[in-house]
Amino acid sequence: MRSWILAGALAVAAAGCGGDEHRGYDVSAQDAPAAVAQAARPAPPPPPRPMTAADSARERTRIDALRQSVTAAFAKGSRLKAREVAELRLDKNAMQVASAQRLGLRVSGDAETQRLVREGRLVALGDSTEFWVLRNMDHSTPYVTPDTRANLVELGRRFHARLDQLGLPRYRMKVTSALRTDDTQADLRRINSYASQTRSAHEFGTTVDVSHERFAVPAPGADASMAWALEAEMLEELGKENARVLQAELGRALAELRTQGAVHVMMENKQPVYHFTLARPFTARSASR
Repeated sequence: MRSWILAGALAVAAAGCGGDEHRGYDVSAQDAPAAVAQAARPAPPPPPRPMTAADSARERTRIDALRQSVTAAFAKGSRLKAREVAELRLDKNAMQVASAQRLGLRVSGDAETQRLVREGRLVALGDSTEFWVLRNMDHSTPYVTPDTRANLVELGRRFHARLDQLGLPRYRMKVTSALRTDDTQADLRRINSYASQTRSAHEFGTTVDVSHERFAVPAPGADASMAWALEAEMLEELGKENARVLQAELGRALAELRTQGAVHVMMENKQPVYHFTLARPFTARSASR
């Protein structure tokens, strides 16, 4: 039987939108004293109760039934058609940079990032939410403008709604790149000469990349037990096997936002991501049009 502990299914894998900088979008309260702080710290939760043989048998039966149900739901989905892919590759770099400059802001480095966060002009994405997880970002930082984060939440809501229609679990997006400060962009230029030739929409806090090849399992409940670990492991496997269906549903949710004028999108293949930029100020009303 598989290991009780899910190794890596909920971990954030290392990746970033670095490489060739998309290669021109080739279609391709002050601190308390230590003793007081220690006393105020809540006790850690007890470890999960080990499974008995009967527990294990029941879980195997449940997981097998769930696997069959999720597999059948994936079978109802479809991959992106050539026409849909073409439409997701129309918004070239110049268009995205123009919108990014108009709606975003340049950031020099960490100190300015934190100042802008205090002013409310930048917000943290958050490592793990109901809609996405972050992957390690070698050449960007996990901050965006408030409108950009709100747009990402809206995308996640629409993605989940599409999965609900198919009867699928609510898989989450993997965010691979966000804001590039002057410092991180300079680091990228040192290893990638192409990055010095092209201005990136990532430099303005209005652009996010999400993987279109890999997806995270749904967020665990309040008590992530051994049973949940087994379930998550199974869902991770099925998500990899059916990544093209998840890719399609996320792409269609992005296409809806693009059609409504909310974002510019580029489906890349040299970097397997959807690269998208805010196209107008975000409001809940405009997102629902």
